[in-house]
Amino acid sequence: MRVYSPLLPILASVFIPSAAFAADTLYFGGSILTMVGNSPSYAEALVTKDGNISFVGTYDEAKALATDSTEMLDLEGAALLPGLIDSHSHVTQMGLALSVANLAAPPYGLADDFEGVQQTLRQYIDDNQIPKGGWVLGIGYDTSILPDHPDSAILDAVSTEHPILIIHSSGHIGVVNSLAMEMSGISADSENPQGGVIQKAADGTPNGVLEESAMWPVMLNMPQPDMAQQLDNLEMSLQEYARNGITSVQDGRTTPTDLALLKKAADDGDLWLDVNAYPAIELLNEDWNPDFAHFADYQNGLKLGGVKLNLDGSLPGMTAFSSQPYHKPPTGQTADYHGYPAWSGEQIEGFINKAWDNDWQILIHTNADAAGDQMLDAIKSLKDATSKDWRPVMIHAQMAREDQFDDMQALNIIPSFEMTHPFMFGDYYMDTVLGPERGARNNPGGSAAKRDMLFTIHTDAPVVVPDVLMTAWTGVNRATRSGQIIGEDQRLTAYQAMQALTSHAAYQNFEEDIKGTLEVGKLADLVILSADPLAIDPMGIRDIEVLETIKAGETVYSADD
Repeated sequence: MRVYSPLLPILASVFIPSAAFAADTLYFGGSILTMVGNSPSYAEALVTKDGNISFVGTYDEAKALATDSTEMLDLEGAALLPGLIDSHSHVTQMGLALSVANLAAPPYGLADDFEGVQQTLRQYIDDNQIPKGGWVLGIGYDTSILPDHPDSAILDAVSTEHPILIIHSSGHIGVVNSLAMEMSGISADSENPQGGVIQKAADGTPNGVLEESAMWPVMLNMPQPDMAQQLDNLEMSLQEYARNGITSVQDGRTTPTDLALLKKAADDGDLWLDVNAYPAIELLNEDWNPDFAHFADYQNGLKLGGVKLNLDGSLPGMTAFSSQPYHKPPTGQTADYHGYPAWSGEQIEGFINKAWDNDWQILIHTNADAAGDQMLDAIKSLKDATSKDWRPVMIHAQMAREDQFDDMQALNIIPSFEMTHPFMFGDYYMDTVLGPERGARNNPGGSAAKRDMLFTIHTDAPVVVPDVLMTAWTGVNRATRSGQIIGEDQRLTAYQAMQALTSHAAYQNFEEDIKGTLEVGKLADLVILSADPLAIDPMGIRDIEVLETIKAGETVYSADD
């Protein structure tokens, strides 16, 4: 277990270059951006000792702590910042995504038409020598690039001898071929489950597209990787996060299988980044009752930060619960179609009351504004929702209205924006999903910033790769794939974007005392970037290279390796 010493702030003020106080590493010669406060502040040098920050200040004072054994690390003009924090993603699912067929469109994949989807799946079957009857899984097909969802006929053309499931880039919709439908018991007689839709053709035959909870019969029918494969997948996931400068990751909506994996990795000493897990609240029962008290703080890299609740679907998949109809409804829907909720208002109140009564922080997935209303109404129903510091989070908040920001501010709710979407899906939102006015406003981080609200931004990996600098770039520039600028009034400054990935994210996680800024006594969770995000043309932020990622004083990624 990592140990965080409360004596470091005292020790750092004593300039005695002895073995007890000497520096392990002294960083100098670049932009050391502390992220302390609401305006940029820099230091000349930073010193680490035993995995913590022991000094931040001038180079001359730092050098007084150096001994012959101190590593003098000249940044050579690079930038040193607190380790980046992805405030909402799915580390276990990211591992799975890295192990299956990548159906993403450019720039993260090659499947930009149906033929590309089919060819990628065929190549995956061949490369992995999947035998007849073996399941084939692909993740990341993108309807903002493809003409529509693929259907069972398109997948049957890949194989009728392998059950196939492909999952939309949002993670909220899946498509199966005929064999997978048959094996999962999905037929013309199948009814829609609560919070899901089995899409059907005019003759009542399922077309293979399964929305939201309708995917579960297929997911439960698929054979699961054994523990060894899951651990390998998790290791690949951690490496991907570290490669992007991230030192603290999240597993949002953890299942029993996910938690068993994370506990195994923690017990084996294989969680070398901090993983903050949020079990799905609707899955908690007498048979699955995680030990929140034991994991309230990190145990070998694993913490249970609270619980997760999903209230609606996705905007790219047009299943999110909106107060207004979608601009161009999906195939088979009427002009007044506006998505649908996952739960009733009464059910939502029950879940939120359970979190409140147990002192659990709750992350609530609300992509569209009608789902946001459900969340806010339920929290308002509590006797006094601000009587304790429980920091509820509106995850995604992609269509949050100004009146909803009023409520969030009054209720101390933290909005966390899925900020890569204006780039990845902005054109699609403007043209098809939301229309020009609402599309330009998606992920309204500027509205939160103007109110001086604390907010965070996230990748929601594996919806996209955990490229948080791309997330920051999108929040600052709000440029789409085609290059159009949408919602200029919602732009963030570079400093606000980096706050959302450091100090604000640490606060969201109840970790502001140990992470998020470069201050004495905090963990030496650091990232070295090829350039200071605040000192370059904002359009260049996405081109910044992560040179090194340091967790508790230990290098966990180096671009030189």
